[in-house]
Amino acid sequence: MEKNLFIELLEDGEKVSLYSPHFEGEEYSEFEKFLLTYKDTYPDDVRQLVYRLDIIKRDGAEDRHFRYEGTKRDRVMALPSHLETTSLRLYLLNIQAKILILGNGGLKNTATYQEDENLHRQVKMLQKIDIKLKEREKNKVIVITGTELLGELSFAIDEE
Repeated sequence: MEKNLFIELLEDGEKVSLYSPHFEGEEYSEFEKFLLTYKDTYPDDVRQLVYRLDIIKRDGAEDRHFRYEGTKRDRVMALPSHLETTSLRLYLLNIQAKILILGNGGLKNTATYQEDENLHRQVKMLQKIDIKLKEREKNKVIVITGTELLGELSFAIDEE
């Protein structure tokens, strides 16, 4: 079954802009759902992740800020990087080090995301979004201009 979504602009920045998938019929974007889910139970971890995002917005979205997730074919990354200690993982797409598409995440209790049903689902969702975005970039339906993602940002992905 397909689920409709749009890529919502959360914050427009000089070096990096933040976007998040927002599914049709849902009140919040994926990143907003992440914050709402964990802000009360893991406030220090959420604060640390937001702090890392502030540094990235200021300095740029170089690879050193992230941990590679997914496969070599996709742009799925995780915050925090492996150098930091936190119980939470936030998954995202890093588009040309100028655009971050912030997804969702969760509590990291396993060695790999594949071992946790929720984390695996979050990564798979971003991988599917990445495939659609790459296809639209290739066909010039979506264009990246600086830190802006322009064009048709609504589409459907398979839920499975």
